[in-house]
Amino acid sequence: MSEMQVATMAGTMLVLLAYWVGLFVGRVRHSVLVARHLQRATDYQRAVDDLDWWCGHTSPHARLIARHLKAIGEGTGYNSGTPVADEACHVSGLREQLNRLDHPMNINNRPARG
Repeated sequence: MSEMQVATMAGTMLVLLAYWVGLFVGRVRHSVLVARHLQRATDYQRAVDDLDWWCGHTSPHARLIARHLKAIGEGTGYNSGTPVADEACHVSGLREQLNRLDHPMNINNRPARG
């Protein structure tokens, strides 16, 4: 073999080795990232289940509180004004949402019957 062929073969082996190391590092980083997200999801699920247990049943109140905690904890967007529906919002909006669940109003702002 000539020196050129040996150098080419060594370079090819070095490139393949670097590629395989890169794949391995990428898989390790990905698994750490997935594990972190799964832990967050488990923590949120546990918090919602605890709120449901505390309320005594599956509660829309617990879901609103959990949505609020998720928006604040992850830094995702939330409504800073008066909430229109059940979107994530500031504490004052959350209070209003919880009051709406406790005291539902119809379209004409009269208390619901029944």
